[in-house]
Amino acid sequence: MKRVRPADMTEIYALRADTIDYFFPEREEEIDFWAELASNYGKDILHLMCGTGEIMLGLAKKGFNVTGLDITDSMIYQCKEKFEEEGIENFYVYVDDARHFNLKKTFDFIFISTGDFHHFIEEKEIRNVLARCYAHLKQGGALALELFPPSDKDFKLPEKRHRPFRDTPKGLRVWKQNASRYHSDKQMLEIMERLHVEEEGVITEGEYEIQLKLHTKEEIEKTLENSGFDDINHHEDFDESSSKDRPDSWVVVAHR
Repeated sequence: MKRVRPADMTEIYALRADTIDYFFPEREEEIDFWAELASNYGKDILHLMCGTGEIMLGLAKKGFNVTGLDITDSMIYQCKEKFEEEGIENFYVYVDDARHFNLKKTFDFIFISTGDFHHFIEEKEIRNVLARCYAHLKQGGALALELFPPSDKDFKLPEKRHRPFRDTPKGLRVWKQNASRYHSDKQMLEIMERLHVEEEGVITEGEYEIQLKLHTKEEIEKTLENSGFDDINHHEDFDESSSKDRPDSWVVVAHR
């Protein structure tokens, strides 16, 4: 089983690109949340690690000027297709690494959703991401991170198969099977996952182990402060998914 780190996330997400949206419930409430939060700062938004662009598209429909960045070409391809199907032209997308990007423009609001910030494990990686975010914010702008809370106990969840939340097109069958374990001393969540895709009788499967570094609220506050951010606050009750197989999440907001 391949262990996936930020340096080679493109491999796993290339496999996921065509099917990842089916494993999320419809995202209207999530889009409304981000729109309400972003509206406190302005219209120019950057969604880092934007994936296939569902949230971006929803924000564009609400009148925001949206830019997306993702490390995986196939994710950005899916994102472009969504916007083209809707006839929306006022958007920008980039294939780039969140640790090293330089778009030569600034934004009112930058966010990383769906716990994707947890992919960055090493302190240097985390510092790099936050430094790039700080450099791309306008004065008075804000960075928001959706995060999952760590547990104070070790746990191991048995393997479970998950079907899509949404109906898939005719001729496409997809499921994923995963198990997880958590190491409380390192605040490290390991997810072992197998993705099965069958399209018109052709089967593709991939197995991988994803490592996620979780943070306490005190830790993330200190990390953000050390990166130059201030006026840090938390949205305690944010839960962007009705899925019971994912932990509740919260959003931390930090200002430049």
